[in-house]
Amino acid sequence: MTDKRRAFGRYFDNPDDLFNWLNQAVFGTAVMNALNRAGVTARILEGPVSVAELADAGDIPADLLGRMIDFLAAHEMLELDADGLVRGSSRTAMMLEASGFLTNVEISGRACAQLLPALREGKTPFEKAYGEPVFDYFHSHPDMAAGFGQFMGFMTRRVQRFIFSQHRFQPFETVADIGGSMGDMLLAILGEYPGTRGIVFDRPDVIEIARPKVEASPLAERVELVGGSFFEAVPAADLYILKQILHDWDDEECRRILGSIRAAMKPGARLAVIDHLLSDIPQPDESIGTDIAMMVWDTGRERKQSDFEALFTSAGFRIDRVTPNPNGHSVIEVVPV
Repeated sequence: MTDKRRAFGRYFDNPDDLFNWLNQAVFGTAVMNALNRAGVTARILEGPVSVAELADAGDIPADLLGRMIDFLAAHEMLELDADGLVRGSSRTAMMLEASGFLTNVEISGRACAQLLPALREGKTPFEKAYGEPVFDYFHSHPDMAAGFGQFMGFMTRRVQRFIFSQHRFQPFETVADIGGSMGDMLLAILGEYPGTRGIVFDRPDVIEIARPKVEASPLAERVELVGGSFFEAVPAADLYILKQILHDWDDEECRRILGSIRAAMKPGARLAVIDHLLSDIPQPDESIGTDIAMMVWDTGRERKQSDFEALFTSAGFRIDRVTPNPNGHSVIEVVPV
């Protein structure tokens, strides 16, 4: 059952709650991003350190850094000793772990500011804000693409705990992660299923960004990196993964992706779609917020199970099993008809 306390409408019952919620979220994100990028967060996690040492390490004026440290200490993100030393905690570690997500929030904020004019002009807010559709922009800005890959890695680590405990894949020899980004999902699957091999498939520019990380993995010899377009053709495999891919695209674009996979499938192959499932009655959960994110970033959307059923049927698949996740991404396994 969805926790109704997640609904942000409750902040509108009191003007003080409303102000503090938004004020802390906006400026807190800015502070955490700044300290992550400056290397300050990583230094804090190495052990107790003075603000002066952190200022030198991060090349930030000590008085201004001290104010940011006070802010995070007040919000219980780190600890300040009586002698003034800064100490990290599990929350500080999560702040660094979530660096890709926090950067993504900052990028999204600029795009969100263009929501109304973009809707009226028939563009996505991201394109309105940045001048190009999101994946074209990533192609011409590899640093931004790398940051987005870190965000995808964060999301993968969130969902893999659920998948490996709640959804076991049928035996397979080769798994292909289509749109596999930095390879986080594929490497996690190979680690969970010994004796298997995998393919990370993504745009050639993304594959080159992912290559150093994948090749540094102890599982590298079991991984093939393949560049291409999932709208055109994908490699053959026994198990296909589409994690947070279909929600980026409209139905016709999704049918093209699914058609490429169906054409490449070996006999007995399966496709696992890892995406949010919208509830039939709107709930204040992760999926409905991400649905608006898709409106801001691209032409996609989140879907109800009935929407997926219709989409898969139109692409020559049928749903074999669904493992719903009330707190994030669900798993929908489909097979060719």
